[in-house]
Amino acid sequence: MNKREHEVVIMVAEDHTFQRKALLHQIRGLGYRQLLEARDGVEALALCQQQRVDILLCDLRMPGMDGMGLLRRLSQAGFRGGIILSSALEGDVVEAVLRMSAAYGLHVLGRLDKPARPGQLAQLIQSWSPAREPSRQEEGHRIDLDQLKRGIEQQQILPWYQPKVSFATGQWAGMEALARWQHPEYGLVSPGLFIPMAEEHDLIAPLTEIIIGKSLSDAHLWGETGLSINLSMNLCASSLNDGSLCQTLIDQCRHWSVDPALITLEVTESAFIRDIGAMLEVLTRLRMHGFGLSIDDFGTGYSSMQQLALLPFTELKLDRSFVDRCYADPSRLAIIESSIELARKLGLKSVAEGVEDVQTWQLLAKLGCDICQGFFTARPMPRSELQHWHQIWQARLPTLISG
Repeated sequence: MNKREHEVVIMVAEDHTFQRKALLHQIRGLGYRQLLEARDGVEALALCQQQRVDILLCDLRMPGMDGMGLLRRLSQAGFRGGIILSSALEGDVVEAVLRMSAAYGLHVLGRLDKPARPGQLAQLIQSWSPAREPSRQEEGHRIDLDQLKRGIEQQQILPWYQPKVSFATGQWAGMEALARWQHPEYGLVSPGLFIPMAEEHDLIAPLTEIIIGKSLSDAHLWGETGLSINLSMNLCASSLNDGSLCQTLIDQCRHWSVDPALITLEVTESAFIRDIGAMLEVLTRLRMHGFGLSIDDFGTGYSSMQQLALLPFTELKLDRSFVDRCYADPSRLAIIESSIELARKLGLKSVAEGVEDVQTWQLLAKLGCDICQGFFTARPMPRSELQHWHQIWQARLPTLISG
């Protein structure tokens, strides 16, 4: 037991007194000393708000605020510790809560049986590592609103690109433009540190306009070299409420001589929570002018099927939460299979996001998915690195396709 392990703060949230004390005794036997206990979700939440908690062992059935309510509230509060579910409920129920926790952005370590087996308990606790401390550079990224406004005004926002490839041929089929901020002092700033601020302060429209302009400028250059592939861009809900968006896209395509048929606009289901009529008008007008439409994060909301019926989508994008290791999870696999088949029957292109290993690649290729996007094929990169990536990918391709 090293010094760092002695410093780990572990909380057990369990309403059953004997089970709570027994679990604390087992954890203490592993050498951990900084232990907290809570009898329900309300007490656990209060403790998490008062001090640092590194690992939370959480029961699901508790009076008042149950485990799921606690996890939701912790997510909203930005909890950064590890989560271990301790439950005797059926496996499919616990797995669903684990997926829910991951969807909330929580760091899920796994589930613990009741009664807990010492070996399993030790393995789960030891699998935790603290969230990476912000580097000095990222500490500087505690960016205020004035900095962001200045960054937008000075065109410091730029697109990086994540290539997409065909499952059938392995050929480069397209790429997605992703916003990055090249800060003059802090260097590259990730979107998670500035996109929420832009949305909150109505800056997403000018930010989106910058990405559109720079991406289409790049597409123009690619076209001049003979590269004619699809370019995807994300549209958030607030952008879709901007009545000028459609005209901006049309004008920029004309300015850069880019065929709108080469542009796919990705829209998440959350966009439709707002004014569905306005969304229908904007998106239908974009399709009318030749742009492709992709329903992003398909299957993660309650309205996927309704949106497919309402709007003229051309692409269905499978969410990474279903794609990741789908070969090892029958439930995920069933969702993936049915989604690919649905896309095929509706005449839509299917895109799998979050492909990170060869097993997932092989399975999705066998199922007939059209397009692969994920770290297995390529990470997001600046425009200058695309050619080098393509050379490396072409060298990998014969072995991958033949396999």
